[in-house]
Amino acid sequence: MNDPVAAYFEKLPQIHKRQFEQKASGASFNFRKRLTLTCELAGASAGRLLDCAAGTGEITCALLKSGRFSHATIVDISAAMLQRAKELVSSQITNTELEFVHSDVFNFKPPDSAFDLILCLGLIAHVGRLHILLPHLKSMLAPGGRIILQTTLTDHVGTRIVRALTARRELARRGYRISWFSQRNVADACNDAGLRIVEMRRHSLGIPFGDRLWPWANFQLETRLQKWASRHGADAIYLFAANHDRPEMQDPGTCHHRVKESI
Repeated sequence: MNDPVAAYFEKLPQIHKRQFEQKASGASFNFRKRLTLTCELAGASAGRLLDCAAGTGEITCALLKSGRFSHATIVDISAAMLQRAKELVSSQITNTELEFVHSDVFNFKPPDSAFDLILCLGLIAHVGRLHILLPHLKSMLAPGGRIILQTTLTDHVGTRIVRALTARRELARRGYRISWFSQRNVADACNDAGLRIVEMRRHSLGIPFGDRLWPWANFQLETRLQKWASRHGADAIYLFAANHDRPEMQDPGTCHHRVKESI
């Protein structure tokens, strides 16, 4: 697959997997926090699961351990990442029908797709096209289905600093531009796709280059200031639902959301 995103992630399975291990760094803290918050937001979902950028599979595996999902389709654009996810999930999950697909999510849509939960974590920074992605994911939802999407927010000053200082270097290193989104960008794309924001959780202090300067200290700050980060954090995890699943009437020109704090 001649794709710069796929090529970049082919080199990263072991590094990505290490982020979920018990290591004193801000990155590891926030990868594990992403897993925890995703499991919380997915607590009311059951049935058929699609993870459209599974990475090495830790979050998918954690969700499937709940026993609520009878089928899981696990997709990744990187063959190396997908193989690691397959090894992990297949070794720990025995009561779920598993399907592993090497694909770009934009080209993925099985004819019988009707998923009760779609995960889209760690993806849109690398592929952008949020206004195309959300309608595509919505088209694969079963009635009452949900989408969980994660993004780093440009509303956060730390994100803006990192973007300003690294954009050119990251383009040269990866071969593609990182995409950045604000809360307004997400809300507009959500509204245009006929979705609504059910919940949103924030986390990550987002201290620029904190792990490069002193990983242990960055880990300590992330651990101690979780309450602040739950209100003002650099990363956001959204729970979306289709507008037509809303039990009450809604102004079609708006995309409401409520925020539950994670303490």
